[in-house]
Amino acid sequence: MTDPLDIQEFLGALTRRTEAFFNDELGIVFTGRGSQIDDVQKLDLKSVTAIMSATGALKLYLAYSFDAPLIDAAFAAYTADLDIAEDEREDAVQETAGDIINIIVGNALADLAANGPTIALSPPIILTEAKSVMRHRGAKFASAELRADAGHMSIHLIGPGELFNDSLEYVKE
Repeated sequence: MTDPLDIQEFLGALTRRTEAFFNDELGIVFTGRGSQIDDVQKLDLKSVTAIMSATGALKLYLAYSFDAPLIDAAFAAYTADLDIAEDEREDAVQETAGDIINIIVGNALADLAANGPTIALSPPIILTEAKSVMRHRGAKFASAELRADAGHMSIHLIGPGELFNDSLEYVKE
């Protein structure tokens, strides 16, 4: 029998894997961090947000929200060896955000797989607008904030998943 997933442990695994990926693969070092569990009242999404839904023993959304300078720096490092046409740049930046969340979340779940429940993930969905999500109707939020010289990002765990659609808007009752 597996133990239920501990949200704080999961957020910690995501944060560690995010820091390692940005440092090792992109050469971006986070110099500041913070986290909040349960007392988050509003999520402020940044200019590019990659979202995945988790299903199975856990039903929630994971959102990686990047401010423009950080996703631009990540994109430049991630595609340094590629020749990307300017008219394809916006789509390529969004693909980069999706690739980043896929890699990091997959690795974090692998870290926790030995004692945790099975969790299935959806392909990432990309939102390209800054917006806020207020907490109500029994929603639970947990967030980590990471800061680098290049910019800031947030990792959000949003649940339960059945309260939201893929744009992180509340579903009507």
